[in-house]
Amino acid sequence: MTVKEEIIALRQQIALAQRAYYVDSNSIMSDVEFDVLFDKLSKLESEHPEFYDANSPTAKIGSDIDNELPEREHSVPVLSLDKCYSAEDMLGWIKRTQDKFPSQIELSIEPKIDGSGVVLYYDNGELQYALTRGNGYIGNDITANVKTIRNIPLKISYTGKVAVRGEIYITTKDFEEYNKNYGDNRYANPRNLASGCSRRLKSSEVAECPLRIFVYECFPENQIFSSHLENMIFMKENGLPVNSYFGFFTSQNINEELRDKINRAFPDSTIGNLQNAVEYLLKFSQIRKTLDYDIDGLVIKVNDIALREKLGMTEHHPRWAIAYKFDAPTAQTILKGVTFQVGRGGRITPVALLQPVELAGSVISRATLHNEDYIQMLGINIGDTVNISKRGDVIPAVEEVVEKGENIEPLSFPEKCPSCASILVKDGAHHFCANSECPKKMLGRLQYFAGRSQMNIESLGDKTLEFLFENNMIIQISDIYTFDFWKLLGTEGYGEKKIRNIFQSVEESKKNPFSVVLASLGLKDIGGKAAEILVNNFHSVDKIIEAAQKKNLQFFTDIDGFGETLAQSVIDSFNDEKLLEQIKILKNVGLKFAEDEKNEQETNLFLSGTRWVVTGSFATFKPREKAAELIKKYGGEVLSSVSGKTTHLLCGEEAGSKLEKARSVGANIVDEQTFIKMIEENTASQEKKPDNVKKAEVQLELF
Repeated sequence: MTVKEEIIALRQQIALAQRAYYVDSNSIMSDVEFDVLFDKLSKLESEHPEFYDANSPTAKIGSDIDNELPEREHSVPVLSLDKCYSAEDMLGWIKRTQDKFPSQIELSIEPKIDGSGVVLYYDNGELQYALTRGNGYIGNDITANVKTIRNIPLKISYTGKVAVRGEIYITTKDFEEYNKNYGDNRYANPRNLASGCSRRLKSSEVAECPLRIFVYECFPENQIFSSHLENMIFMKENGLPVNSYFGFFTSQNINEELRDKINRAFPDSTIGNLQNAVEYLLKFSQIRKTLDYDIDGLVIKVNDIALREKLGMTEHHPRWAIAYKFDAPTAQTILKGVTFQVGRGGRITPVALLQPVELAGSVISRATLHNEDYIQMLGINIGDTVNISKRGDVIPAVEEVVEKGENIEPLSFPEKCPSCASILVKDGAHHFCANSECPKKMLGRLQYFAGRSQMNIESLGDKTLEFLFENNMIIQISDIYTFDFWKLLGTEGYGEKKIRNIFQSVEESKKNPFSVVLASLGLKDIGGKAAEILVNNFHSVDKIIEAAQKKNLQFFTDIDGFGETLAQSVIDSFNDEKLLEQIKILKNVGLKFAEDEKNEQETNLFLSGTRWVVTGSFATFKPREKAAELIKKYGGEVLSSVSGKTTHLLCGEEAGSKLEKARSVGANIVDEQTFIKMIEENTASQEKKPDNVKKAEVQLELF
């Protein structure tokens, strides 16, 4: 099966599962099996953008729209949640969030009800209508059905407009009784019954179903909260049923007044420090067995609304929340061996070599063992029978030893790097190779630098770079720009056409802005966001180096979004003589290591106050991020998804659902040529140059 055929097959499988789950209320696969398929499709599509399809399940939220029920637009985007399947993954999400906003993080953790999603719309204190989640922007109107649910208040004291998200569910006891007496035992679980009942065409039939609801978030037309905690208490004070289990975890000390407030509002609340959050996950995996309703995980959210705004969201999910799912698919097999991989940063990752076994639709022969502590905890060794699972990111992991083999002692972790034999250094839970000239690290840095998400040197793929590295042709990043690729002519697989393509890709990469170049160097902790912050604050690599060489930690921690860890990484990196030498060479060959400092008096900010979403494909803007850069340059703000805040949609070919959403919120629709004309006209008056020169300069900038 080709990659394209596999992508098409996955899309069809997922579409069938979504139809069964959302519309027919009859799941044909478990949630974890669905997640595995969905994540596999996402991975393939990201690796093969040539097979992009605006109608792919990954490009839209799963839809529960039923053609037999009336449809209506949501006033707020009803997004899904990103997922994780392990405490380690959740800790990683917390750390990434905390690194962006050190010393400010508060988290809530709430049960994820396994029911049927709904949005309640109140105005002037009365329930006006209720919609299913639908596709996130349009849902089915089930108002009459929802009004039969006894614990949903038809009137609340708040008189403004407010949308309330919730989950309709049935208790396990009510499910067993109803399914036996009225459902002829045809419903597989309470979730299917809740979904099926809430969508019936006759509300009189719905009234006979023992439906209930928990609400978990509301969106007043005018923001009146500074935190999620305030949001939850507001809903409770208005008679809306919130779950009594509420975990609140903070990186700061919590005062007694706030503690009492939480305890009064949520009788089953748990309050602690951030490090207690993992304990709470483990605790709740036991608590769930005592509940009289089904939950399939926990939802972790950033408490502070202002921080949520800064974190933003993707088209599919908010970045300020994540769902921790309890269960992942598992299979048993035998551990045949272990190999130790070396990452580009030197991190050593043990990988289990397994007797091949089928798991969630694919054959697994390798799985991660995380680190030495994990190996010791499992007590694992070659020959053991093990349980493996597939996590949310489709990386198989060894979960437990089911039966010991002949080797009683746990597997020993190597003391030396498997690539260069340097003594390993332990930092936290992981081991690292500290040798900057370790071959595996050097190759990893080259592959990362040239990768699609970094400098995007298309003709220098991983295999090509591996060949060049192993033959001592390209050893460090600067060699990519100084090596004479014509020396390859005549080598098997390197004809004239391929060499020309390599040259073209390398030259094209020189057009990347400073922020992309900086992020692509693969420096510790300095990814895309950190690089962007550094560029916005210093504007040139020379100024970053100058600041770093003063070795004043506070100089960087005073920058919004920088914590001590990131600040120290910047100082360490830009005091490394080898890195400074590489930067000098890369500057000389034409890479961008500076951006012009812009000041409002010199820059024409004619797009100031506008908020844009960019969608579709363009003839001029390839990639389309170039259009986003122009919008920002001239004072506009670029959003990831269409909402009521959106003022303009820059619309290319195959725009998809964003176009319809933009029309529904009244945003201005701007096509490619109109946008180019806007720039030409609004920048023409800024400089006194002949029209033909000004137009040529604008066109040059666009390309």
